[in-house]
Amino acid sequence: MARTIYQVFDVDSVKTVNLDIADIYEIYSWAGSTILIETNVQLSHGSAEILDYLIKEGRYDVAMDTIAMPEVKIYTKMPDRKKKRVKTPDGEITEIPDAKIFVPDTFTWSDDKKVLRRKE
Repeated sequence: MARTIYQVFDVDSVKTVNLDIADIYEIYSWAGSTILIETNVQLSHGSAEILDYLIKEGRYDVAMDTIAMPEVKIYTKMPDRKKKRVKTPDGEITEIPDAKIFVPDTFTWSDDKKVLRRKE
């Protein structure tokens, strides 16, 4: 069972983005003006209904904190979700969220992929 979730963040006036994402992710440069996060979630031993419920509850949601503009933070809203296992009468469900982060080509990123900076 798998689903893909898309989330978009406007970064027009942003100079620095700090990433605090719980999933495994890769960063790609693109010609867009927004940050697009594409999260593919795979469940084993689960049903479509369980996956729909987890998505609806916001288990894979990402948010942007703009308090320190022009520096922002993009973070996983439920960072403790890896600690909270999903169990059914048939056993524990294995979930594998994998994200692709598409960053405007006006940004570069650090080697550890946790900080994005606008090019001068």
